[in-house]
Amino acid sequence: MRELKFRAWDNLEKRMRKVVSLHWQGDKLVSARLEGDNEPIPIEGRLVIEQYIGLKDRNGAEICEGDILKFKISHKKFTRGVVYCPKLASFGMGAQIGRLYQYVISELWQLGVSVFQVVGNIHENPELLEEK
Repeated sequence: MRELKFRAWDNLEKRMRKVVSLHWQGDKLVSARLEGDNEPIPIEGRLVIEQYIGLKDRNGAEICEGDILKFKISHKKFTRGVVYCPKLASFGMGAQIGRLYQYVISELWQLGVSVFQVVGNIHENPELLEEK
């Protein structure tokens, strides 16, 4: 079983933060306590919660939603952002976050693409996702 871990992009502080706990009201995520804070911070408008996908890149960095990965298929290089598709209950990668993704990570794994490299994230490096 994979370990569940989360991180949060803090829109106010413009930095990634470690999530210590998540707080729900019914089925709605409403706040998160972040490392270094004593009180939970409301999610809405401030935090973007991103989940660790259970894989590490070639340098040992944990891969999370919102990361931008570089990888190769048949000698062709790709740079894609990691997204979660609730419909398939799977993580995938697409050229642009918010569009349908082009690859399901588990399918890439089966194709032999096992060397991913985290090169940034969608919050700090959106230019890496621009199509050339």
